[in-house]
Amino acid sequence: MTFFITGKRRGLGYSLSLLYDTVSTLEECDVFINCKHDGFEQVDLLYKAAKLNKKIINIGSAASDWTKGYKENFRYGIEKKTLRDVNDQLFWQGADTTIINFGFFDSERVAHIDKPKMSIEYCVSIIDWVLQQPHRIKDLTVVP
Repeated sequence: MTFFITGKRRGLGYSLSLLYDTVSTLEECDVFINCKHDGFEQVDLLYKAAKLNKKIINIGSAASDWTKGYKENFRYGIEKKTLRDVNDQLFWQGADTTIINFGFFDSERVAHIDKPKMSIEYCVSIIDWVLQQPHRIKDLTVVP
């Protein structure tokens, strides 16, 4: 099985790229791991991967639950909520897509946050578990 993983430069994407056999394009892969947060680019890639009938693992965020009410400068949560909603739409249309909404995990991006964090190795084990399941999983939220 081959993987196309976005965000391989550091953090979770980097750790996944060490574990799985990666290819350089979405068209070449069996499994797409949509890991890099880059605005709404994750949503565009999700639609593209679904059209190509790829198995998809989206890395969402528990922050997508926090979009209710007014939060100044909370674009990240809105973008992850959009990814979650599109995952839901495509799942019910038959795409093999899963979104894993992680809470804080130990990475450079959240090094300044003083809250409990999961290890990246633990997050990788959750992704690996999802990949081993014989049935589709629509979404999963994991927080420390």
